[in-house]
Amino acid sequence: MAKMSCSRIYSQLFCCILVGSLTTISLVLAANPPPAHESEIEIKKPTVFIPILARNKAHTLPHFFGYLERLNYPKDRITLWIRADHSVDNTIPMLREWIQRVAHYYHTVDYAFEERPQVYALEKGPHDWPSARFNHLIDLRDQALQEARNVWADYFYTMDVDNFVWEQNILDVLMSEKKTIIAPMLQSTTYYSNFWGGVTSKGFYKRTKEYVKIVKRNVTGVFKVPMVHSTYLINLNHEATDKLTYKPLKDYAQDLDDMLTFAHSAKKAGISFYITNKDHYGAMLYPPESHHPLKEEVEQMLHTKLETMLDDHVPMSTSPFITLPEEKPANKMGFDEIYLVNLERRPLRRLRMQAALKLLRIDFKLIKAVDGKLLSPDILREMGIDMLPGYADPYWGRVLTKGEIGCFLSHYNIWKEVVERNLSRILIFEDDIRFGARFKPRMASVMAEVAARKLEWDLIYVGRKILHMKGEKFLSDSTQIVTPSYSYWTLSYMLTLEGAKKLLAQEPLGKMVPVDEYLPIMFDKHPEDEWLAQFRPRNMRAFSVDPLMVSPTHYTGEKKYFSDTETSSIWEELEKARNGKPGVAQTNETSTDGGNAPNEQVPPSEGVKHSESRKDTPNEFNQITPKSAQGGMDGAGQTHSGREEL
Repeated sequence: MAKMSCSRIYSQLFCCILVGSLTTISLVLAANPPPAHESEIEIKKPTVFIPILARNKAHTLPHFFGYLERLNYPKDRITLWIRADHSVDNTIPMLREWIQRVAHYYHTVDYAFEERPQVYALEKGPHDWPSARFNHLIDLRDQALQEARNVWADYFYTMDVDNFVWEQNILDVLMSEKKTIIAPMLQSTTYYSNFWGGVTSKGFYKRTKEYVKIVKRNVTGVFKVPMVHSTYLINLNHEATDKLTYKPLKDYAQDLDDMLTFAHSAKKAGISFYITNKDHYGAMLYPPESHHPLKEEVEQMLHTKLETMLDDHVPMSTSPFITLPEEKPANKMGFDEIYLVNLERRPLRRLRMQAALKLLRIDFKLIKAVDGKLLSPDILREMGIDMLPGYADPYWGRVLTKGEIGCFLSHYNIWKEVVERNLSRILIFEDDIRFGARFKPRMASVMAEVAARKLEWDLIYVGRKILHMKGEKFLSDSTQIVTPSYSYWTLSYMLTLEGAKKLLAQEPLGKMVPVDEYLPIMFDKHPEDEWLAQFRPRNMRAFSVDPLMVSPTHYTGEKKYFSDTETSSIWEELEKARNGKPGVAQTNETSTDGGNAPNEQVPPSEGVKHSESRKDTPNEFNQITPKSAQGGMDGAGQTHSGREEL
């Protein structure tokens, strides 16, 4: 009994001491809380392994690295693994310079270059793919994947160096989707992209309706697809990725191709591919034909740079850590003068066209367009301007507008200058155009044919709207020059001194029609006989390039389209002025961007005609700017694994 009492006393005493101790500790902790930085622990970003494989890409590397440098991701969490070989251009020296200047920013830069040999055995050209080239590429890709595992990288982010991802948060965007393999959809100047929508029974590329909808962004989101390539992210923390390989597995029975071998291993590992097109993430080049020389891809790169400026007017990013080759001087392509017509109050268009012409190395003269908004009845009377009797717009049935008068006068003033300066031949660009691929080589080819044929011409369209396709025929033995039918638009055309004299000799200001009606009248291809009768002789010798070499930047109904021709009428004002009564014209400025009239940044233009009264056709070229969702020309049926898909 005594023992039990003592044990109970000791237990109670121990409890009292313990409670007292805990109370003391609590008071001490309360009086001395842990530092704030210890209670808010920052987690480091996952590590990313980026393999970079380059061959004959000196024309893309400055832009590829320009966007890589802009990634909004800690560079000390990125490992770069760079390999280059078999190059005949400046690829390897360019890589050496870039690595020397930026390597210290990244966690690790592992690189190896082979300057010899410069070509593969049995290779027919830089875009040919003999089996030795496929084997080498497969080995390099697999080495990179294995090295990413060796350094315990969390993610493997592969990008071809002719892919340009301008979304700065792309790594976070892709990681947030929590997929094992996911790619950001990239756009080219064709329907080619970095994923497949379907495969044939033999594992080859198959075009599907779903693919087109995704590429054109008619639907947006994250989509399960049978193949992604060129640029994609792999989450190496997913256990199934241990089975991924670029090397062909024992049961692989398709063509040797790194895309196909990788897809086969993913399928065997039970891993699906996903593509996201929630936003405009970037651009890519499409594979040239195997027989094309390197300069063809250089031209494609130039075209891509032109296309990326269409909406935001910003040139592609370029790395400041790479010395660019000296630019060749601009030239006039054999013309006495090249004119760019632009309204003074349209600076964004002017800046874009100036940048585009600089990229094309085209020397030009900027012409201040006549602003239709500033025209008054007094100015019209002073210049002797009057509308053609009986004129009515063929589509709307309305009279000539201020914008159409300003547009006509802009071109009329150029015709006058041609005669005053005695210029043999000139080229005119309006400021709302986009250039087709290989613009300068194609222009050189056309002019060479004109010279070889000793073609007698007054006007050659470079960009227009064809209204009667069936009435047009190629010149004998020609594949690029046609006789034009009734056409709209004056986007771009060549004109000779003799042609300018013929246009001025009609004294057209006193019987004015829109300038794109006047030109077909003068080569006698207009459907309105009453209009034709008031112009004699109609002996302009007119031709057109085919396919056309420029098109409008936007068409009616497309986002970012707005009318370039201000549609208020001045004739009511003029009539009221004649009767001694004041008159104010009504203005109708049209926009399809959100349904509102253009704001002060992008007011409608009156000096350059692109009237909404002309029913438009789809864009000839695919637009790949960040704000674009336009489709392009579809390619012919392809048989290869996707590299040739256009």
